[in-house]
Amino acid sequence: MIAASTPAWLGFASGVFATVVGAVVAVRQTRLKASLEAEARAEEVLARYREPLAAAAFDLQSRLYNILELQFFDNFGEPHPRSEEALRTTLFRIAQYFGWSEILRRDIQFLSFPEAENTQRVIGLQRKIAKCFLTDDYGEELMIWADQQRAIGELMIVEEHGKVLCMGYARFRKECDGVFAQWRGQLRHDLLGEASHERMREVQHLLCKLVETLDEKRVRYSAEELKRAELSRPAA
Repeated sequence: MIAASTPAWLGFASGVFATVVGAVVAVRQTRLKASLEAEARAEEVLARYREPLAAAAFDLQSRLYNILELQFFDNFGEPHPRSEEALRTTLFRIAQYFGWSEILRRDIQFLSFPEAENTQRVIGLQRKIAKCFLTDDYGEELMIWADQQRAIGELMIVEEHGKVLCMGYARFRKECDGVFAQWRGQLRHDLLGEASHERMREVQHLLCKLVETLDEKRVRYSAEELKRAELSRPAA
């Protein structure tokens, strides 16, 4: 009687095992599909903002390089007739970068993209740049906290023809003394002094890395255009 029931028991066990294995495989396949879909969405979002973010990062690193290596504010600061424009355009480049960073952050914050390597690299560099601005390791000059970075970015966001974009310079120039007045006053002294230069150098290097990551094939920005400012100066 026991011997007769053995094949039935084995058949039942085999069926249960097959069911469990099938369920495990199905769960893994579902997770893999979801992961691949999330990765594809993350890469799609990055592709949408790759060029404007790269352009904003390039413009800001270029201005920082000019300040650090080419004495931009010595040449165009007061009493030069274009001193105010020199300051406004610098503020715009900082705000523009925060603007495109905030747009990308909003679109990508709820996506899970553990395998999206390009997206991870970009987000990682953005976090390093944000940390470089907010830390007090360089003192308080040009220190912009995370909430301030986001607030500036939010103020830069506009909608045109159903598309979310970053405010252009013409509109920023009109609003610089109004909407951005408090921030402008806070950073004016920091930009014109040398105490913020160490922070600027670190940010400029990270921005160069970000541009290189976004433009891996050097389609728009050549290596010659991405010059790094010296990280340290020899003692006088």
